[in-house]
Amino acid sequence: MLYRLKQSAFLLGTLCRLAVAGTTALTISTSACAATDLRDGAVLERVVLVARHGIRSPIQSTESLTLKTGRTWSVWPVPPGSMTEHGRTNLALMATFLRTIYAPLVATPGKPPCTPATSPVFVWADSADARTLETGTIFARVLSRGCVLAPASLPAGKKDPLFNAMANGPVVLDQAAITRTLTALSRKDDAGAVPPAVHTAEQTLQHLFAPQGCNTPHTACFTAPAQFGWKKGAPHATGGLALSASVAEDLLLEYVQGLPPTVTAQQGQADLLATILPAHTYQSQHLRRLPALAAARGQLLLPTLLDLLSSAPSHTVPPSARLILFAGHDTTLDMLASLFGLEWHFTDQPDPTAPDTTLGLEVWRVPGQQRLVRFVLFHQSLAQLRMATPVTKRPDGGAAMVLHSSLCATVLCSLTELTSHFSSKPSTAPL
Repeated sequence: MLYRLKQSAFLLGTLCRLAVAGTTALTISTSACAATDLRDGAVLERVVLVARHGIRSPIQSTESLTLKTGRTWSVWPVPPGSMTEHGRTNLALMATFLRTIYAPLVATPGKPPCTPATSPVFVWADSADARTLETGTIFARVLSRGCVLAPASLPAGKKDPLFNAMANGPVVLDQAAITRTLTALSRKDDAGAVPPAVHTAEQTLQHLFAPQGCNTPHTACFTAPAQFGWKKGAPHATGGLALSASVAEDLLLEYVQGLPPTVTAQQGQADLLATILPAHTYQSQHLRRLPALAAARGQLLLPTLLDLLSSAPSHTVPPSARLILFAGHDTTLDMLASLFGLEWHFTDQPDPTAPDTTLGLEVWRVPGQQRLVRFVLFHQSLAQLRMATPVTKRPDGGAAMVLHSSLCATVLCSLTELTSHFSSKPSTAPL
């Protein structure tokens, strides 16, 4: 069943509702939304989704966090880096919401009993971590209504180069160019020229964890100069910015899991997170989203996505698949944001790549035109993640954000226009 625009008022309203809200950054204005709107009779043929895994515990142990920050952290109910039951609940809510949004794509009315080989849903999960495999399982079962019981993947525990091509072999990086970029960023930090929000984040964390400052031995120093180097062939950050970024993310995970707070602030925990998360976002934008690094990490996922958008034959994805989802990480979202020229932020969620955040690449066929691609983004607010409430239970009804790729003239990209920027992509994608 194809999804005709005249039958999809709910989805269309969802995609353009942020225009009415008048938010900044990449939110499309009402005039832009109207000017690039799909015409009546347009058909949604396929959507490719890339999702971050559900809520997990910090990668470092509680003991390591305590040693690093000088504060005793809350005890998590799962080992480090593992998804929690609360995270599974939230993830199922996101999957249920996406199944509703794309219901006509995943429906199989009047057909024989569904099998994975004939299902309109296909899920591939990063095999490197249990949390991404679990994420893929939840998405597969919910989106397919139990037809697909597990995601496709490499053997559990194996690093999947689809999500990071640098993981399973040497990838040539322009270390000189990357080092120059990071050196300039370090000098900017030394000169105190970082954005005010980042400076405030570091100062706030310093006050909460070690108000005596950085001169006391064995004291966490969130305001130390940022330092960048190389570790295992990839750029690596240390110093105050790196500490602020990681601690801010861990405090967010602690909050949405509903654990007792490690530190408290007068303005409340939600406002505190809004104050300190800019450090995490700033580091991600300047490290994970480095074009040279993103191109190296994504040299397998990028051609895979482009082939799926163009419906190229695949030896792994069944021809019946109309909704394809990749279960990955926040680093996956940052990588694709860099490759496709995307930027976004939320007003109700301080982490732009928070757990369950899902990037969508929709393929539309418009009468008299070639296929068009539209980038959309789905997320859960900070309160929704903490309380495990349905995605629709917020003022905008769960509205997706329409993203404008800098590679394209409008929010609707022709496949030709989009792929023209990647003429050097490998001729064969791994899937």
